[in-house]
Amino acid sequence: MRDRAAALLTRRNRMPASIQASNACQVGVLRHLLLTLGPLPVGRAFGVDQLGPDATAAAFRARVPVTRYADYEALFARVARGEADVLFPGVAAALAQTSGTTSSAAAGERFIPQSEGLLEHHLAGGSESLARLLSASGLRLMAGKLMMLGGSTGLTPNPQGVPFGDLSGIIADRVPIWLRPWHEPGGGIAFEADWPRKLARITARCARQDIRLVSGIPAWMLMLFAHLEAARGLPLHQLWPGLRGCIHGGHAIEPFITRLQSHLRPETMMVEVYPASEAFIAVGRPWRLGDAAPAALDLLTNHGVFLEFLPEGAPDDTAVGAGELAPGQVYRVLLTTPAGLLRYELGDLVRAEGPGQVRFAGRIKTRISVFGEHVEGHCLAEALAGACTDTGATVANYHVAPVLPGPQDARGRHEWWVEFAHGPTDPAAFTSALDTRLKLAVMDYAAHRDGGQLLAPSLVDLPPGTFDRYLAAKGKLGGQHKIPQAWPDRTIADDLALHLRTIA
Repeated sequence: MRDRAAALLTRRNRMPASIQASNACQVGVLRHLLLTLGPLPVGRAFGVDQLGPDATAAAFRARVPVTRYADYEALFARVARGEADVLFPGVAAALAQTSGTTSSAAAGERFIPQSEGLLEHHLAGGSESLARLLSASGLRLMAGKLMMLGGSTGLTPNPQGVPFGDLSGIIADRVPIWLRPWHEPGGGIAFEADWPRKLARITARCARQDIRLVSGIPAWMLMLFAHLEAARGLPLHQLWPGLRGCIHGGHAIEPFITRLQSHLRPETMMVEVYPASEAFIAVGRPWRLGDAAPAALDLLTNHGVFLEFLPEGAPDDTAVGAGELAPGQVYRVLLTTPAGLLRYELGDLVRAEGPGQVRFAGRIKTRISVFGEHVEGHCLAEALAGACTDTGATVANYHVAPVLPGPQDARGRHEWWVEFAHGPTDPAAFTSALDTRLKLAVMDYAAHRDGGQLLAPSLVDLPPGTFDRYLAAKGKLGGQHKIPQAWPDRTIADDLALHLRTIA
């Protein structure tokens, strides 16, 4: 078994060694996808059938429009009914449920059909993240157990028998046999949908186990760590002394680093991942928790998905490839996948670090721009982390909403709904630090603040447990569910306020 783990280390060598090699990989990926998808209904619907398999990326962009979820709803419905050869060869292996936070407010729950090829792609991305962590921490990581803290792995067949559920459950069902002896939580706990009960069961099963790695959303990791420590009366580094690695993703980690440092050893190796139901997009380079400096992510250019990046505000046919990214530029992410998505706008924003490298910058709908101040999600997260450093506060969760101009005041502001793990002694100093750091980081924000169109941010200090109770009331506590850390209108903030009044 350990020999298989050692072999996994070599997976890292499958990443292209240069930008030129990465570009060549993407050419090959596009050709394969055009050949496979062109003859199918999805190919005919979007003009791929008019392109030969040797078409260039430029020809592909000229022929195929940027697409969004609504463009596929009729095709998705056919796949969900069990029809074959619609989006991809064969029938769907599963339907991955996704929250729809990047779609219209009325869209509700959505699903992304998963082909066998796309599931192989997801597993390859996960293997790459584990390989990177192993390369940084060594094989001692495999001497204990690996905790994968995802959603419920229980899948429900739809009326046509197609499995439906959380992507983490679909993937967990396909964990390689050789890896299963390391995989936790076991014993049916992974199927548990009730989050508080799941925490209790993980604690009972795993508190005395030799856990070497934890993977999941940082906010849910922290909840598990706190639950374990409360149950056993010991700090986590004593409960799990061998824990040396974390694979994290799902939201910005910067505001949570201080709290993670209170549970984990500074030498803990961290690897960020950027997966979505539609594709596994990038894997970060390992970084030490004690350094508090998350590394950039490398785009997965040789894993079967064609990646494009559309500069903000630019025409759809001006997208560039992974090797053409300009440092500092913010892009929208477009995907062409083996599951039949063509130039699909994911709804995410990335900030380029250079060719082939990005940082997750938030979602299109999680930017705040009351007057055109254009504050992206990553800027909010970094400002919050800095304000915590400046004031000694730590954050359990947060949400940022705009206060829009009204009849009484033609100016707007940002309203921070923050649940503190340890609150600042001076809340005014905390909001002032937020304001100062955003001014330094975002030119348009500074201009609107200095020009008087935008007021200083305000703070709503939430009682402990507010976000968890809110998610529980929605039936979405735990797993992959999370409240967006920002939103362009007051839909979520007003719903939080209503929730607080309801329980008061």
